[in-house]
Amino acid sequence: MSLLKASGANLFLMSIAPQKTLSHSEQTLQALLQQAKVPSQRSLAAKANVSRWQVQQLRQGHLETMRVSVLKQLAAALDCSLLELLKAFEPAATTSPTEKTDAEKTVGTNATQLDEVTQLRQEYSRLQTRLDQQTQELQHQFQTEALRVLESWLTYWPTATKAATERDGFDAKKLLPLVKPVERLVAGWGVTPTGAVGDQLAYDPQHHQLVRGAASPGDPVRITHVGYHHQGALLQRTKVVPFD
Repeated sequence: MSLLKASGANLFLMSIAPQKTLSHSEQTLQALLQQAKVPSQRSLAAKANVSRWQVQQLRQGHLETMRVSVLKQLAAALDCSLLELLKAFEPAATTSPTEKTDAEKTVGTNATQLDEVTQLRQEYSRLQTRLDQQTQELQHQFQTEALRVLESWLTYWPTATKAATERDGFDAKKLLPLVKPVERLVAGWGVTPTGAVGDQLAYDPQHHQLVRGAASPGDPVRITHVGYHHQGALLQRTKVVPFD
């Protein structure tokens, strides 16, 4: 058979071969592309700023599995609204006018979820703002109560320290009553002293800090600086020296 006859035979076979029937979604996409004057599906993907796979999903009519944001971008690129896009791809004669398509149901569900997320974010922001306000209010209340306890100390301590530094023979014992407000304040916070200066006790490395010298656990030591506990927890170790 000559080349010319073979070519003619191929053309004849192509002409009588059954043509593939386009699906409803493929026909719809072609019509929308022509209407929006978009030359190809590749051009649609570029114009909508989506992947070619997303355009393929649209061509196959899988709108129910696509994100709402992607559908909106495709609708804008095709110069139509999201609702118009959904209606265009709605199968003909298979859905009653009052029945929602799966795609519409998906869009409605996603929209509801987005609304819920937005509401949760707004509620979180409101609670965070309220928490910040409560923190400031509690801090202000704490400072106010502390200053109320220290009021007399704030008033008389500067005068007393001036007299102690400028007057010869000033009796330091006169300063002791002025420290009482500070002691009441820390006691109200649950701060308790451990022992008293000059007390003798057995050395405990977990609760005592040697100021000088050396000592083994259980050795007699003397307190030089009192330690403190805060609500039962160790706040500051007691400073001690070996007992002479």
